[in-house]
Amino acid sequence: MIIHTVVFRFRPDAPADAAESILAELRTFPGRYPQMRDFSLGPNVSTRDSTFTHAFSVRFDTAADLHAYLQSASHERFVRERWRPVVERHHIVTYETGGRAGRPRGPYGMEYARIEVPDMARTIEFLQYHVGLQLEQRTDEYAYLRADIEHHSIELVSAPERTAGHTSAVGYSVENDEVLADLRKRVADAGHEILELQDRQQGFCSDGFGVRDPNGLIVELFTGFLEYAEPPLQELRPVDLVHPFIATPKYEESLDFYANVLGFQSSDEIVGSTTFMRCEDRYHHSLALQNNKEHYVAHLCFAMKSFDHVMRARARALYKGEPIASDLVNHSASTSIAFYMHDPAYGPRFELCDRHRVFTPEEHETHRPRRMPPDPRNIDVWRPAADDWGRF
Repeated sequence: MIIHTVVFRFRPDAPADAAESILAELRTFPGRYPQMRDFSLGPNVSTRDSTFTHAFSVRFDTAADLHAYLQSASHERFVRERWRPVVERHHIVTYETGGRAGRPRGPYGMEYARIEVPDMARTIEFLQYHVGLQLEQRTDEYAYLRADIEHHSIELVSAPERTAGHTSAVGYSVENDEVLADLRKRVADAGHEILELQDRQQGFCSDGFGVRDPNGLIVELFTGFLEYAEPPLQELRPVDLVHPFIATPKYEESLDFYANVLGFQSSDEIVGSTTFMRCEDRYHHSLALQNNKEHYVAHLCFAMKSFDHVMRARARALYKGEPIASDLVNHSASTSIAFYMHDPAYGPRFELCDRHRVFTPEEHETHRPRRMPPDPRNIDVWRPAADDWGRF
């Protein structure tokens, strides 16, 4: 976290209305620069030092956010045209603190899912053609496929004893070692067992650990996930793995685990049914939890490059006769348009979407989750009536 503080004195000959105009404009900065946090401004009330008449202080999450503000054309114009003519003297102090104010940080974003499948070859073929993933590594035991520059989005594990695919773990990156250490402490303090990452995964990141959620699903958290220099060359592919959708009979317990232990934030809630939760990458949801009679990972969502690419993938599914489990849904909460494919042999449903909502930095800190009734139109705005649940 970066603290940026400016102390200043107006020129003795500066008109009072000009000085007040500067102060009024400074108060508009948080609305103009969404990277700003905790902006404060006021006159100097010290009885020990009256060198400066006023000060303002603001917090930025990163040095890059501060740099973007300082180098913006609007900031430079303000300093040149408005500030310098009326300010006689000023000093600037910028420093980095060890933590971030306001709330514990959660994971940054979803990176991969680990799926045990009965037929490795068929699943790889499906993920390559219908989802657009690129195969990077394969043995008789496991395979890695990626969507963008991150090392992998899907890890497949050969499990010929299974009759259907089973998602056994999900992986989330963490912003830095400090946040990772805090997450590890929060997990341990909550009484959960800290799991070592598997040997293969340890080779793909700098540091990390795993923990079982209340349903037994392993959640792996790590820093320094390996990346490729360039994304895959194929045009029809996802650009990101956005979220898992997890059904659970331990709904309230799972909500408590992900919110109060791991630091996910609630974006929206369909009361009694589903809660959408976000990470620090600010996607509307990097995790969805559904109140259900049994536990399973219902689907994995991939964001495509455009709606055109969603429709091209849909055309491929229709052409090959792959089961489309839910066709062309216009999501009310996240604003994405998507369709879902599902063959149990390959694991969960695979959602391919366009335009998943991303919060601004300011919204990320201030958004209040909506509490929506369990109406299908709160899941898909194209549903015509409150009883139209048929296409789910």
